[in-house]
Amino acid sequence: MRRLLTALTLVALVFLTLTAEYAPRALGSPSSPRQRVEQTEKEVRELEKVLKALETSINARTERMTAIEKDLKETEARLRDVTRTLAVSQRRMQTITQSFALRVRSAYMTGGASYLEALLNADSFGDLIVRLAYLRRILTRDTELIRSVQEEQRQVRAMAETLSAEQSRLRGLIDQRDAEYRNLLDQRREQTRVLAAARTRLAADLALITPRAERRPVYAVVIDNIAQARPQHGLAQATTIYEYEVEGRITRYLALFATFPTRVGPIRSARSHSAMLALENGAHFIYSSGGVDVLDLLRGLNVRGTDALRTNNPAFSRDNTRRAPHNLFVNLATLGLVEQSSEVSIRPAYLSAQGTATTEVTIEYTPTHRITYVYVPASGAFRRYINGAVHRDAAGTVIMARNIIVQRVPHSTDLLGRPTPNLVGEGTMDFYALGQHFTGTWKKENAASPTRFYFADGREIERIYGQTWVQIVRTR
Repeated sequence: MRRLLTALTLVALVFLTLTAEYAPRALGSPSSPRQRVEQTEKEVRELEKVLKALETSINARTERMTAIEKDLKETEARLRDVTRTLAVSQRRMQTITQSFALRVRSAYMTGGASYLEALLNADSFGDLIVRLAYLRRILTRDTELIRSVQEEQRQVRAMAETLSAEQSRLRGLIDQRDAEYRNLLDQRREQTRVLAAARTRLAADLALITPRAERRPVYAVVIDNIAQARPQHGLAQATTIYEYEVEGRITRYLALFATFPTRVGPIRSARSHSAMLALENGAHFIYSSGGVDVLDLLRGLNVRGTDALRTNNPAFSRDNTRRAPHNLFVNLATLGLVEQSSEVSIRPAYLSAQGTATTEVTIEYTPTHRITYVYVPASGAFRRYINGAVHRDAAGTVIMARNIIVQRVPHSTDLLGRPTPNLVGEGTMDFYALGQHFTGTWKKENAASPTRFYFADGREIERIYGQTWVQIVRTR
């Protein structure tokens, strides 16, 4: 059994090593995650076989230990009985020895009625012979009795030694079995841990190849991105996030939400392009005021929205631990302006095209504001960095982008020095997903129409499920 377990364990370890070494790293094609699923399923089956063999061995050893413990208890009980028998025999021997000693002593030391007097007072030689034979019989009987008890004691002691040796052997066997049992339990725990990890990977890989339903976002919130505003609240829960330039050589976000986080922000002012993005997504626009021209544009475009500085809704609040204007937040769960959408889109788990493998994407808005995305194959997403530091939201969640669109847009600067991308029109773009890079184009017909993104061959891009980042940058 032990050799069988060792062989199974070695097979499992070799299998794990090979699958870990040769598992595919890219997820660009639909076959890659499926291959990982197949390999992990094989790994799980092998581990389950090893665990089953371990369980059988543990049960067998448990039964054997129970039998040994029973034998040990019976041996200890017999040893106690023999010890009691030996004690009784020793007491009997002591009594016989004392009786014999007294008779011998009386024969030589007592007067009148002593054995010697009995011989000397014989009436005749015949009487002397009779008396001598009688005394001899008494002494012989005592000697035989002593020898009998001594033999009994010898046998009892021999039995006690045998039982003691058996007791020691059984205890040693129990210690050995106990050590083997503990080793088996340790192996089972380790195999169970490895199996759980394999099942977790399997679930993750299955998720990568399983389409998901996503609700249409209903809120679009302008979020501050100056250094003092970080870490922001709610970013990890947004479905889509746009990043665009604002004055001061910094950027700002427009985050779309299909769910309702309890804290989102800090909220900042509207721009004409952020208003158009909210409009094209059919989302309720949340901002903190804006220039007169921008507010006029909002009214002209009939953008549904709420100015956080001009409402008494208690869902808006200031965080006194932060300095204004970087401290205005909204609780979307209690805002109550719109309901969660019943409109659902099924997003695929993999791409419909094959691009160029890539592991890193860099966007530089200014020398002091550089965005980097690094692909993480295990999650099928890109980890986001700002100026070399991992981007996390206020909850500590790492920002992971499943889709990245770098949209190149002509920019102008108005009289107030505000960079303004012209989102209506068409241009080039780069699309990144599942460690793949695609070139293509974008097109937006008017302020209210959706921006559409196309592969280089003209097919419209269908984003995979998960968070999307749209990086609006200047044309080259």
